[in-house]
Amino acid sequence: DTRPDAMLRSLTSTPQHLLRAPPQLGVGPPAQYFTEQKRDHFDPSSSRTWSQAFFVNDTFWRPGSDAPIFLCVGGEGPALDGSVVVASPHCNNAVEWLPETKALLLAVEHRYYGCHNASACPYSADDAHPLQWLSSHQALADLAVFRAYAARRWGLTPANKWVSFGGSYPGMLAGWLRVTRPDVVHAAVASSAPVQAKVDMQEYNNIAAAAYALPSVGGSAACRATIASGHAEIGRLMSSAVGRAKLVGQFGLGPAAFFRLATTGGQRAFAGDGVAAFPSQANDPSCSVPACNIARICTIMLAGGGDGGGDGDGGEAVSGAAVGGAAVSGAAVSSAAVS
Repeated sequence: DTRPDAMLRSLTSTPQHLLRAPPQLGVGPPAQYFTEQKRDHFDPSSSRTWSQAFFVNDTFWRPGSDAPIFLCVGGEGPALDGSVVVASPHCNNAVEWLPETKALLLAVEHRYYGCHNASACPYSADDAHPLQWLSSHQALADLAVFRAYAARRWGLTPANKWVSFGGSYPGMLAGWLRVTRPDVVHAAVASSAPVQAKVDMQEYNNIAAAAYALPSVGGSAACRATIASGHAEIGRLMSSAVGRAKLVGQFGLGPAAFFRLATTGGQRAFAGDGVAAFPSQANDPSCSVPACNIARICTIMLAGGGDGGGDGDGGEAVSGAAVGGAAVSGAAVSSAAVS
């Protein structure tokens, strides 16, 4: 079934071998195109424009068909290139659905994220406040204008339903576009999109922590509890000069770290990033270096001092093992986070 609604299925109900199947696409990276956008969509007196980059995959598309249009939203990463519409993980769900849906895939660069040349930037060196046009509101307006442009260029009709795709911040845009402009897109696939964003989003770490309790990826309830108790103990140690001195010695931090750990910013940096790298979002079950995935980290936490007693030894061991596999000292990484 190639109808747009048939495509809107849950990824969890799709067999993994189908999700991982390589798309049957043409040879060579797709070309880069540009279309004109207003620099400020909300200032009627402004006539300044810039050139927005976009990429096309029309391998399975047939002009005049009623197949859907997949709109891949750029942002939160390096500038897009032709791989985004053929093999990139940025919108690979859309890429893999092309043979089935016969859709036309269009990937649009986010303003400011991809200044491929001088004309592709909404600002110039002469602007006093060059970032004033960088906002999600302007980006959503860009997408709406691009949609109208694409409809004219490819002769699209109301039968061609638009579906926006994105992950993380681009996923937020994909979802917001559907909510704010239902006339522009028929549906949105917003992956890992924190659409109710806030400054201190503890919920992200709650989800990340839950992964360490999943046996399916090498975690366990004991592993999660050990990581939690270790961080709690580190929090306790940071609250006193004696405790901070212990952390500096235990993790091999530089002399300046003792004073930095007395500040709120330094404590947040160390507790959030400096203790150790705990990858869950980018978990790779096939990696082979120490502390490179959930299973290997849990092995260290449960065997190398991480007994739930909470003196931070497990975190120290993970810190050293994680960067040791990359031929860098654990002290260097931890020190960088708080120095």
